[in-house]
Amino acid sequence: MAARVTIAQVAEEAGVSAMTVSNVMNGKPGASEDTRRRVLEVAGRLGYRPNISARNLKAGRTGLIGLIALDLTSQYGLEILRGVADELASAEQELLVNASYHDAVREKDRIEFLGRGLVDGVLMIAPVLEDETVRLLRRQKLPCVIIDPRRLDVPLPRLTVDNYHGMRQGTQHLIDLGHTRIAYLRGEEDLESTSVRFQGFEDAMRLAGLKVDEHMVASCDFSYACGFRTATRLITEHAPTAIVAGADLMALGAIDAARALGLTVPTDFSVVGFDDLPQAAQSFPGLTTVRQPLHDMGQKAARALLSLIEGQKLLMDHMEVSTELVLRNSTAPASASPSRDGSMSHGHR
Repeated sequence: MAARVTIAQVAEEAGVSAMTVSNVMNGKPGASEDTRRRVLEVAGRLGYRPNISARNLKAGRTGLIGLIALDLTSQYGLEILRGVADELASAEQELLVNASYHDAVREKDRIEFLGRGLVDGVLMIAPVLEDETVRLLRRQKLPCVIIDPRRLDVPLPRLTVDNYHGMRQGTQHLIDLGHTRIAYLRGEEDLESTSVRFQGFEDAMRLAGLKVDEHMVASCDFSYACGFRTATRLITEHAPTAIVAGADLMALGAIDAARALGLTVPTDFSVVGFDDLPQAAQSFPGLTTVRQPLHDMGQKAARALLSLIEGQKLLMDHMEVSTELVLRNSTAPASASPSRDGSMSHGHR
């Protein structure tokens, strides 16, 4: 086995001090751009890699980042987790993953466990985050970033998407296609994002001079099954020409509900989702949806946490990322509306 390349060998080859090599490899300022490039070139050529354990020991750190997710089964959480893992891998940090499974007590226990010096910081995906848990995090002084908090008044660094403008854009797309009878599937009611998205829907309708029919608004639990069941009822009872869903899985359920009632999507009935999960592009027809950049959210949250661990202050506690409307094949100009028995009835615009 070849001997490990030392920092002294890199310094000698590059014609600089060992301290300069250390500073360059750890991303610290002080070296000129030419020196930095020379050190990195020599380090790469010689195959030098810093001793991460020694570096962490010297800094009084573990090199571990804790992550607590609401669950480990949703595609939403897994996409964010992938972004976190990619960012931490590039920073040579390891990830310790836990799940709370919607249990506030388990969530608090996980934070207490991780706060015993096991990790340098914590990321949380859509946590329950009761007041006592927030107080615990602040007492521990453990760097923490919350991704998609269930409420927005959490006094901790947090990252969300622009739910309001995203949903306004998705709704406006249907309005621009001539739809006036638009149903809406809300998400889980204990999530602040559910209210914010609905506000975006309401405002888009109001600004277009359209009335939001409360009978065509229904709550759901983000699942395909709930989307299918609720869309079936809304189409049968109220004859909308389109549905906007607060999550992709509900939207996919709505597409199949329309089909089961004998409607063709998008010729007879249009559907817009929110998330842009992988299933949105794989479905038939492809789902028009508002994209949450989930992978980017994970990366951005991880970068923010690493900055906090380094003792840096964030420019703002509430970080927000933009959404994007992704046009596929589940929407088309309104031409007719489904009747209560699922057949087509013209002239109900």
